[in-house]
Amino acid sequence: MNKFLFLFILFFASQSFSVTIFTYMSKEDEKDTRKDYNVALLKLALDKTIPEYGPYKLVPSPKMNYLRADKIALKNNVKNFVYKAAIREDLVSKLGYVPFPVDRGIVGYRVFFVSPKAKEALKKVTTLKELKKFTIVQGIGWLDTQILRHHGFNVFEGSNYKGLFGMVAKNRIDLFPRGANELLNEYKAYKKIKNLDFDRSLILYYPLPRFFFMNKKNKKSLERLQKGISIAYKDGSFVELWNKYYKKSIDFVNLKKRKIIRIDNPYIKNIDSSYKKYIYQP
Repeated sequence: MNKFLFLFILFFASQSFSVTIFTYMSKEDEKDTRKDYNVALLKLALDKTIPEYGPYKLVPSPKMNYLRADKIALKNNVKNFVYKAAIREDLVSKLGYVPFPVDRGIVGYRVFFVSPKAKEALKKVTTLKELKKFTIVQGIGWLDTQILRHHGFNVFEGSNYKGLFGMVAKNRIDLFPRGANELLNEYKAYKKIKNLDFDRSLILYYPLPRFFFMNKKNKKSLERLQKGISIAYKDGSFVELWNKYYKKSIDFVNLKKRKIIRIDNPYIKNIDSSYKKYIYQP
């Protein structure tokens, strides 16, 4: 689109529509980079739809964990509150959502931050039975906890995101699984934590598609986000953004040279599987 025409459209839109506020889930820690992609994708989708829906403003929410995010979305007492969460049957039945796997499922490839005492033993693991001997830590409200416990893992939960890295580094827990797209940034952000290290031999995989969720009453906003993401996917800007935020970490993890242990996700069995065509295949 001609630059001047685009600016004219933006100007016209700003004169014809009121500004729509979208509230996104903020970071849990100052070094937490997990939400950066979410905000960038929301901005991309909203920019694509300015001509039809008008101007917008993105504002951060107060700090919260995922249990609180679920409650806020259900209450609908925060203006157009939107957050990314792993899809599960109960959440899909309660909330509105954009039926698109915004991470393309890459977060389901789990790489482990590993404690000093478990590091050498983990290298020898080749089976699910062997992997279950290790203790695992997850954040409160993460679907991963339910998936792992369903398969017999010994999982502990922590309320402080930064503290989870310390628990592994201090040998309080054996493993802290992270998405292949998350590990590099987190390793850089928290590498000053003494003895923090990650495993270089293994991947635990389970399907973990994540959608943008909002209260069902926000129909127009959900429609706008879905249209914006669809436009971005078709014109290539979605994949370009995804690569910008995730490709370095995926390459760093080197998925193809790792042993992969696979388990299923029992919480998505009855969910429409049309999203699968967008899932990343290493």
